[in-house]
Amino acid sequence: MKLFGINFGTTTEQINEVENVSKNVLPRTKVINKIVERELSRSAQNVKKWRNATITAESKLNPNRLSLLEIYKDVVLDAHLSSLMETIKLKVTAGDFYLCDNKGEHNDEMSALLNRSWFTFYLEKFVESTFYGHSLIQLGGIKENEFIDFELVPREHVVPEFGIVKTNPWSYATDGTGFRDTPFNDWLIEIGDKTDLGLLLKASPLVLWKKGIFGSWSQFSELFGMPMRVGKTDILNPENKKNMENMLSGMSSASYAVLNTDDVLELVERSQSDSYQVFDAFINRLNSEMSKLILGQTGTTDEKSFVGSAEIHNDILTTYITAIKSKIENHLNKNVIPLMYRHGMITAPGLRFKWDNDESVDLAKKFEFTKELLKSYTIPAEWINETFNIPVEDMALTESNSVIPGVKNLYDGIK
Repeated sequence: MKLFGINFGTTTEQINEVENVSKNVLPRTKVINKIVERELSRSAQNVKKWRNATITAESKLNPNRLSLLEIYKDVVLDAHLSSLMETIKLKVTAGDFYLCDNKGEHNDEMSALLNRSWFTFYLEKFVESTFYGHSLIQLGGIKENEFIDFELVPREHVVPEFGIVKTNPWSYATDGTGFRDTPFNDWLIEIGDKTDLGLLLKASPLVLWKKGIFGSWSQFSELFGMPMRVGKTDILNPENKKNMENMLSGMSSASYAVLNTDDVLELVERSQSDSYQVFDAFINRLNSEMSKLILGQTGTTDEKSFVGSAEIHNDILTTYITAIKSKIENHLNKNVIPLMYRHGMITAPGLRFKWDNDESVDLAKKFEFTKELLKSYTIPAEWINETFNIPVEDMALTESNSVIPGVKNLYDGIK
């Protein structure tokens, strides 16, 4: 009601504003709008810089991750490390999932809300937080029950220890906006512990050493990769000296030389042919250390792997992936699902996120299980038709109660 130009009670506009928050309205204030973005520099990095950057990032009074993130930007270009990171990301994001109630019953309608691009983005950033440490996702708004305009708040601006987003990455740690306060916290997803610096903290010195070894190997190849050409001539004679220099500098594939009887040309080669192994073994060891750091094993990444040990290594990888998925599941149920419920995206209360961990069984193995069960139980022919795609008829069990006559040769048919 409006009296003498003054509003009393709740207006229609205010009611509509509250109702539309969860429907189609962007948040009025986004914490990412409070920052002035800057490009991270790409300068040459070394282990000494990494050590100093770590000390700065772990500071209790003024933590700053800018220098460390510049090192991260450089080391993730390593092909082996990049492959390991992508392996984890693909295995996690490829998993199936659903929303269910307290009784474990699937809610397909609500589960469909997660089959959207924003959720894939969330899963990718969660996996990346394993490597980079704490991450902060800015949500834009909601349209057709989907978060839109979502983006990662640049990590160099975020001070998770104090809950601050800095305007400039080099500002003091407390100079910024508190992202855990209203109205920002309803449009932000915070991932990871506030002091976590990620696995790249441990991987960085390995990559930096590896780059140094590659540089030394390249220099070694320039010096000793090709045999040295030694020309002997009368250097006191300017014309002879000049002719020898021109000949040596012009020698390449299919080269030849015309020499004076007094001139000598030699090709000096190294007597040792395995010097490269010093560099190669060092690089392979650094790669294996990175594999053990990221995947917990080397059997799924190294070329040489025996069948038995490869299965064990694959089980270790599966355990690592399961652990990451478990963290995602807990984070979703504690933070993201309640946030979606508050915004009216999820209307059914008490829903929980679950990964679909059902493992497909090989057809031959499934038949072995079926054959054992047929010794004691009756299995409908309809199920056997659908499972093995072989037509059979319902028949009574034989007196030996072993197999159904119509399917006794089933294994031979699918073997």
